[in-house]
Amino acid sequence: MAAKKHKQAKKRREGARPHKIHLNIGTVIYLAVFIYLIISLILYFTETHVTSYQVISGPLSSNENYTALALREETVVYAQTDGYIHYYVGDVSKVGKNSPVYSIGSSEDAATESEITEEQKKEIRNILADYAASYDADRFSEMISTRYALENELLGDASSALTAADAMLSAEDGTVVYTTDGYEGYAAEDVTEEWFDLKAYKGQSHVSSDEVKAGDPVYKLVTSEEWQLVVPVSDRQFAKLSTMTSIKVKFLKDGQTQNGTIETQQIQGKNYAFITLQNGMARYADERFLNVELVTNIESGLKIPNTAITKKEFYKIPAAYRTSGGDSNSYGVLREVLKDDGTMTTEFINATLYTDPQEDLVDGETPAYYYIDKAELEAGDVLIASDSQTKYTVQETENLKGVYRLNLGYAVFCPIRVEDQNEEFTIIASGTSRGIDMYDYIAADASTVQENQIME
Repeated sequence: MAAKKHKQAKKRREGARPHKIHLNIGTVIYLAVFIYLIISLILYFTETHVTSYQVISGPLSSNENYTALALREETVVYAQTDGYIHYYVGDVSKVGKNSPVYSIGSSEDAATESEITEEQKKEIRNILADYAASYDADRFSEMISTRYALENELLGDASSALTAADAMLSAEDGTVVYTTDGYEGYAAEDVTEEWFDLKAYKGQSHVSSDEVKAGDPVYKLVTSEEWQLVVPVSDRQFAKLSTMTSIKVKFLKDGQTQNGTIETQQIQGKNYAFITLQNGMARYADERFLNVELVTNIESGLKIPNTAITKKEFYKIPAAYRTSGGDSNSYGVLREVLKDDGTMTTEFINATLYTDPQEDLVDGETPAYYYIDKAELEAGDVLIASDSQTKYTVQETENLKGVYRLNLGYAVFCPIRVEDQNEEFTIIASGTSRGIDMYDYIAADASTVQENQIME
């Protein structure tokens, strides 16, 4: 009995012992790969990554769009009697002095009717095409103006068959416009911020068969081809436009462009540009507000992000100390060295010579200075001019702007010449010495890379 209990106690002790872990080669490999992946992920998310940028050519930025107000030499004509008006000419039509424009009768209908001519059909198609091209759901007034333009076109020639005995004649040569809005007679110096409140703008269109009272406006006559655009602009654009005397304007309605003279002025704390145009008035004579693009960004070149630009310090060497390396075609400098026996001699340093991209040179002209990497010389080195015994002690330094080119698989510093710049991008000159070319790859952020760093 005692022996049996002893065996049971021994089994219990043996059962309490921990089991040994048996590792095979597969388990070891799996654990090694797992640990490697974890370490790789940690390194990937903690290290700085170099992003490349391909250099392209283009303008610095797109031109800005504005809503401009048009001012013209306009005279409003008022009805002299009560009645129903009938127009003899179409909207935005040129008339000569003493030409019949309209008459006022007691009947709403014109005295005669006529068939639509081919010329009228063509003009109707143009009116509808213009409306479709400039359609804006937020500007309901454009649909009303289009309707009136169509009615005037259809009724205008019908009225021409009427007797001209009671017709009202044009006082001057000019362009007849059947829309009035109260801006007639204003000049640029009268501008206020309230002018550009489009929601409050109310234009009145006039059409044949309208009933009018004596003293009501019936049309306006524009008497000059010269006209003016008033454009409210931002502080940044105001500063840029203030340096200009002429500018190209693109009309977004039809894509047409015109050149005009420009002046800027601050009125009641607001910035305005006043653009005077000498032609094209009739094309937009029935519109007070025009969506325009001011073509100011005409500077084009190699376009790079501002973050790609860095600076590098070089030794500044007078051009007289550049020399060629004996029989070779390479250039560098002659440096004075002390031999073991105490005598002085010279050695040729095959250094990379940079020129300052900001220095404007005429073809064949030699720059005033060259710039040598600080890794190739040391401060205090004495250089010898090749054609004399003139000496120069290396000491003066200067910073050159540049970028890191990545084409060769490692980072190479390339100096640049800045032509223009805004908050995000810089336009640089092409063809500069040891510079970059279109389609080169550069570091998008210079702070993430070091010179000669190998790209992985």
